Amino acid sequence: MMVYEMLAFAFVALLAPALATYAGYELRRKPFELVALSGLFFMLAVTFGFFPAGESFLASIWNFLAVISYFIGWISMLIGAIWQLVTVISVREAREHG
Repeated sequence: MMVYEMLAFAFVALLAPALATYAGYELRRKPFELVALSGLFFMLAVTFGFFPAGESFLASIWNFLAVISYFIGWISMLIGAIWQLVTVISVREAREHG
């Protein structure tokens, strides 16, 4: 597992709402909350990789939980990004100028 890269991605996902607000973008809360939630799931996946696994049974459980939280993180990231994309495209001002 790429620990550093996943942690960096998790921190950026957690900071996405703050960075968007700082840039002056008016936020709809739910899509950006999903992106921040994906950052938490990526951190959880990294954490499961660090749990001690004395037995192979415990190692397989931690591995399984890491993979599940990794995929839930990606799913929530994609849903939040697509939701915000649809919101940006369907803004009334964008339709009037297009």
